[in-house]
Amino acid sequence: MAIEEPGVLWRDGIYFYSASSFAKQHLFYPMWGATYKLAKPYRIRRDYMDAFMIQYVESGTLDFKLRGEHFVAREGEIVLLNCRESNDYWSEGPSVVKWFHFNGREVPPLLEHIYETNGSGHLNAFYGRQAVGLVDDILKGLKNGDCSEFQFSRLLYSLLCRLAEQTLKEETPAEEAVRQSVAYMKQHFAEPISVADIASAVNLSPFYFTRLFKRLMMMPPHVYLLNYRLDEAKKMLVYTSEKIDTIATTTGFTSSSYFVRAFRREMNMTPKTFRHYFSATGKYHFLDKFRAKESHVQDKIDKSDT
Repeated sequence: MAIEEPGVLWRDGIYFYSASSFAKQHLFYPMWGATYKLAKPYRIRRDYMDAFMIQYVESGTLDFKLRGEHFVAREGEIVLLNCRESNDYWSEGPSVVKWFHFNGREVPPLLEHIYETNGSGHLNAFYGRQAVGLVDDILKGLKNGDCSEFQFSRLLYSLLCRLAEQTLKEETPAEEAVRQSVAYMKQHFAEPISVADIASAVNLSPFYFTRLFKRLMMMPPHVYLLNYRLDEAKKMLVYTSEKIDTIATTTGFTSSSYFVRAFRREMNMTPKTFRHYFSATGKYHFLDKFRAKESHVQDKIDKSDT
């Protein structure tokens, strides 16, 4: 006899998926999922499950209590749950919810970034519109059994990246300040600017600005500025014949020696070697050096024989 779930009026699923050892080690993968039509007294309380969960509210509402916060997810909104933490959600009235559990070794840091950016994991209808197509594709793949492990991983990764991405459509003051600071760095990268200069340009204290920038851009502002300078230097190495000293000065480095050290740390090669990769004869450069060395060794052998 089938077990009835209290409050589940109708369901499509549950559809299950068993991932390979390779997928569990290296990919993102779904575990099971379904579409439910809900009403009172539907309620789920969990202390722990080794999984993560996406819920998309297609119609109605669903109440959540996560990380000490109570909120209501409404039609078109999406909720991302870390089931390794306590979670509690329930239906106060008719609703239709699409959901699935998933996992992957690299999920936690990406999920934490989304939580840090969006608080409780409750994402508004703008994010819902970005995600619903991918949610449907994942549920369809679970139902039909016609998705490969790599397709599932691509869909899940794309979904999480869309939930993590900042949108200028609903830009907060913090996002605006970071966007303006990036524009300032791109405009003044060739000058000897500091983090304090950048923070002042957006009317923030250096300490607060650095924390804010790192949270939204995933790196400190000085690292972003260094990377931008290096990218501009790469363009000059490829598209101009300027000397290394000139490129260093033009792209904001205090000395050519500092530029070469920073470039080597980033690319594991010198600027000169990098330039050879993009030259018309670059592919022969290393071979020619090897042949010259080989010829030199052979000359020494020949001389010793005589």
